Amino acid sequence: MEGIDRIKRHILAEAESEVEALVAETQILIDQEISNAEKECGKILDEARERAQHDAELIVKKGESVADALRRKQALERKQALADQVIRRALQLLQGKAAPERVRLYAGWIRSLNLEEGVITLSAADRTELGEDLLEALPQGRFTIATQDGDFAGGVMVSHSRICDNLTYDVVVRDHRAELARSALDFLGSGREGAGRDG
Repeated sequence: MEGIDRIKRHILAEAESEVEALVAETQILIDQEISNAEKECGKILDEARERAQHDAELIVKKGESVADALRRKQALERKQALADQVIRRALQLLQGKAAPERVRLYAGWIRSLNLEEGVITLSAADRTELGEDLLEALPQGRFTIATQDGDFAGGVMVSHSRICDNLTYDVVVRDHRAELARSALDFLGSGREGAGRDG
């Protein structure tokens, strides 16, 4: 009986030792799995953070690009509005010139065409105010004033030999708008810089 008990104790001791070894081995495997899982989780989180940061940077860059384009568009619109305002004001000043000045101006334009004769069309206001004076400023008897008024703000149209030279403010502004706008903005820019230096 005592021999059997000793055998049992020995078997139990061996089993206990085997179980402890299995438990220790299992714990090592579990720890390893947990460590691997933590590393994998960390890697996934790092990649997710990098992706999120990259996406956020792209969104910020896109937002900055859109904002920059909007700023440029608004600045261009402001410049164009300012140039339009300057051109309108210049036209008002031209239209507001005294009749003798406009006669000199129109006669100079007509002479620059090197015409010997022609029919001059003026706006209704110009025809009434300076038509006769303009004819006197040109070679006598070579030019006449059209009976029908021109539908334009100022300037002249001269018809000769089936040709019509249009020297009206409307056409000049239409045909040279970009150049006029650039000149107006250049002038305003230099005026502002000068004002900044003086201040």
